[in-house]
This record gives sequence, structure tokens and C-alpha cells, in this order.
Amino acid sequence: MKILCGFLICFQVVSAQQLSYNNCYGAVNAPVDGAFSLSFLGLKTNNQIWVVFVAPQSGTIQVDITQIGSSLNLSKGLIRKTVLDLCSSKGDALEETSFELRGKETLNIALKKNQQLALCLSTASQMKDVVLFKCSFESSDPNEQALVLDLSYDDALPSYTLVVKDGVTKAPIAGKIFLQGSTEITGSYYASTLKLTLKQNVKKGIIKIDAPGYFPVEFNNRPIPLSEARVDTLYLQKFELGKLSKLEQVYFAAGLPEIMEESYPQLNRLRDLLILNPGISIEIHGHVNLDENSTKKAQKLSKQRALMVKKYLVANSINPERLFAVGFGSSKPIYAKPQDENQKEANRRVEILIKNN
Repeated sequence: MKILCGFLICFQVVSAQQLSYNNCYGAVNAPVDGAFSLSFLGLKTNNQIWVVFVAPQSGTIQVDITQIGSSLNLSKGLIRKTVLDLCSSKGDALEETSFELRGKETLNIALKKNQQLALCLSTASQMKDVVLFKCSFESSDPNEQALVLDLSYDDALPSYTLVVKDGVTKAPIAGKIFLQGSTEITGSYYASTLKLTLKQNVKKGIIKIDAPGYFPVEFNNRPIPLSEARVDTLYLQKFELGKLSKLEQVYFAAGLPEIMEESYPQLNRLRDLLILNPGISIEIHGHVNLDENSTKKAQKLSKQRALMVKKYLVANSINPERLFAVGFGSSKPIYAKPQDENQKEANRRVEILIKNN
């Protein structure tokens, strides 16, 4: 690996409207073992690819990177490591190393348990080369527990424990956990059971969980009250062929097909699922509440919303032939006679059906 002189500027602060994987905030969350491909988006500026890993244990990740296309075109890369927020960390908490990519490169990077790794590749303007990633992870301590992570530091203080389980079997699931809400709990972790010291009430916490083979979940404005031993158990739904599932945390402007920017993180998790599982396609089902429009208008709006989700995924390098938008109008409500806004909101939803390509 060739080290470049100077500092490679591969990071740009972006707004919530720009959560594509050409920046840190929209990075693809990738497994430490596996293979996948991504294309540069062909942008005039900031034509980059960002990929993020979280170490399940202390060890070494090997990443083989192959750029297919303009093999003579020099791309630049950045390795970023931290235990804090990859996209905003500064100073001693952040390690950065630059490298060159000319067609092919193998990286071997040592990581501590729960340390985050970001890889940023930057290429010439408007290039749309495909980049292949092949990843493998070797633990340096086979006895280190991957499922249970106890980071509490004072038994005299209240604790917060988050447990992640399969929604059907109730078995523990190890995955990436992102928490935000107070100094003590904010961070990214890898575990099925996570225990942290809690020193204050959290009124508007954020919890995001990504586990291989499961639909990701995200909870915003979730209160975490201060109690002696608070335990949250969250259940994930396995994605399976032929299974219809609601896409959580996806919102639209009232009466319009425009996607609200709060939806982008969840849509990026759907994008990641499709990137990491190239053998599947999905139907995107749009639904609206029955009292919003006439039957004809309701069907049109629901189809437009499904198409907007498809458009977002296509803009993030998902093949449109893998995406099928369907509008059901108000013909399949969860609540036939909604009594309040929560029930109406439940009727306004996007569902996905997983199929073989």
C-alpha cells in the first residue's frame, strides 16, 4: 500500500438531503465478512464511495478492492478509524491514512472490538466505475465475547441494557447498534446485549440496529428514563423471500409524493440490504389513508410514493430492474375505520415484498 504525502480531504459536511454513499453520513454499512460491489455515482464533484465497518471483536479485517472500468485512472482512498462518530470526530480520537488505488489494492487493518472503520474512495469527475469489495475478518482473541458487551463502569449508578433478539425464535442477534442521547450512551457498538452506565434521563434518544439477514430498525425520540436497571428488548424481523414487511420510518409530505428528509436514513438501510443481497428484488407497495382522496386519487398518490422510493434507490446505484413499484391506494388499510391520527398514520405506509431476481 502506497502512502500519499499530505492530507487527503475526503470528508464533506452535508445536509440531510444528501445522504447518498458519496459522503460519510450516507455510507454503506458493510459486513466484515462478505463480498459486494458499488459504483461511483458519476458526480461532477465529490464523486466518492464511503463504506463503514464495525469490528465485532478485536482482530484484523482484510479488504480486497478492485476497480473495474478506467483501470488507468488513479483513485484516492482514505482509511478512517475511531470509536466515536466517524463523520464528526476530530483530534486524537480519529486516525486517518491515505492511499492510492490503481485498479487493485489489498488492505489489512487492525481493529479493536467495536472500533469503527470507514473507507473512502475518490475518483475523477463523472466516472462511474464499479468497485468490488471482498472482506474477511480474523479475530485476534477467539475467547473474546462477541454477543455481550458490558461497558458499565459504576455499579452504584443506574444502568441501561439493550437486548436484540429474533422476533420469532427470541434468540439473541449480534448486530451494529447506534445509540444517541447522552454522553454516556452515544456511540456505535456491536453486540446482542449491550450494558451502559446511565447518569441522566434521555428524553429523545435515537436507536438504530443493523444485523445481517434482518430488516434494520430505527427509533427516534425514544425516551430512556433513569432507573436502577433499565432493560430494553428489541425484536428484529428476518427478511425472507415472499414475506411482506412494513418499511419503518418512511414519511411523505401531506397529500404529496415527496419523501421527507427524515426518511433518508431508513431508505439507506433498504439500499444496503439490496447492495449486500444482489440475488433479490423487491416490490415497493404504497398505501394511503382511506379518507384522504377519492379511490382514483388515492391509487395515483400511493403509486407515486412507491415510485419515489424506487427513484431514491436507483439514484443510489440500485438496478431499476430489481425494483417494482405498486400503488394500492386505500384498498388495504390496517384500520378500516381509523379513530385517531396514529391509526391514520399506520394506514399511510410503504411495504416491501422480497422476491428472487
